[in-house]
Amino acid sequence: MFFNQILPQIEKISNQPRYGYHGLTHTTQVALFGIDIAQSIEQDPLPVLLAAGLHDCARTNDDWDTEHGLNAMPIACDFIAQNYSHLPLQTTQQILYAIRHHTIGEVAPDNISACLWDADRIRLSWECGYDKKFFNTARGCEIASLPPTAQSKYIAAQNSYLVWHKIRTQAQLDFDHQQDLHACAVGTEFKTR
Repeated sequence: MFFNQILPQIEKISNQPRYGYHGLTHTTQVALFGIDIAQSIEQDPLPVLLAAGLHDCARTNDDWDTEHGLNAMPIACDFIAQNYSHLPLQTTQQILYAIRHHTIGEVAPDNISACLWDADRIRLSWECGYDKKFFNTARGCEIASLPPTAQSKYIAAQNSYLVWHKIRTQAQLDFDHQQDLHACAVGTEFKTR
């Protein structure tokens, strides 16, 4: 659902590039982590996928930017109203709260925020070190605290799942990885819609 429906829609409205540190490949990884976390707490994955897909849509660069969550609000509101208006109001409000506060929130007020915030912070934890205080779920803590060898195995298992279920090919995954490395090395160029 994320790759076939949500991501193509978000690509049309997002300021993010496809590749780079905060590109759409990052958004995809956050969605994959988010699904894992959502399943662990029996949270409906659709709102988590929407929050993950939209959380960085207002980014215009890779600099430190605590306002991009707030800046994503108009984009996210319009997107949900146009594409997912059937969602209950409370669910929509929780998605928007999760997006708005994902850069500054610590204790999640609901499961959607918990899933998004944990999923978005896993990469930072792998790169900068794990600190339990930044996580809200047991599964988020478990993934974020994996040692490097286990991190590689976790990502390899995700990739195998995507290939096995014909969601992505290995060539697509390898290409995306190489493009991310290149974009991060030369500096990500963001577009503005």
